[in-house]
Amino acid sequence: MKSYTLAHTDITASRLVYGCMALGRQWGEIAISEARAKTAAIIDVALEEGINFFDHADIYADGRSEELFGDVLRADSSLRDQMILQSKCGVRFEGSPDATSPGRYDFSYEHIVQSAEDSLKRLGIEQLDILLLHRPDPLMEPDEVARAFAALRQSGKVRYFGVSNFSAGQMALLQRSCSEPLM
Repeated sequence: MKSYTLAHTDITASRLVYGCMALGRQWGEIAISEARAKTAAIIDVALEEGINFFDHADIYADGRSEELFGDVLRADSSLRDQMILQSKCGVRFEGSPDATSPGRYDFSYEHIVQSAEDSLKRLGIEQLDILLLHRPDPLMEPDEVARAFAALRQSGKVRYFGVSNFSAGQMALLQRSCSEPLM
């Protein structure tokens, strides 16, 4: 598998990224031990094939994807050094955080920081390699996002930041407020 260095980083990643969205989708339908075993097998095959980049999001299977992945990492801590871990945040489903809340995007300082901390806890790790904003929010306050990114970097919880599904203009707008290059 060919690898490359991600722009503006020291991260060497496989050309292919394993998307972890489907992990945990069968929660409750199969035994948790079986779900963990399947997740461990997926990670093993990916690493054997040279895929070292794993993409998560706080909303994948309502956090269960990260939780299952984290169970595997806790069982074999040597795996963490072999992989790049990325997660995404900013999407809130209807009913989150309370029953009357509408579905929406949330790029508030508090939500970004809390989402990153929750992902770290579920994954059982100290630091995410990359945190992305999942989808563009037309109501985004770029300075608030930049403040959250700076706090997470300064605390050592996230190495690099970026966006997913943003247009070039949306990315440029956010980049003007951020001191580090976005991915």
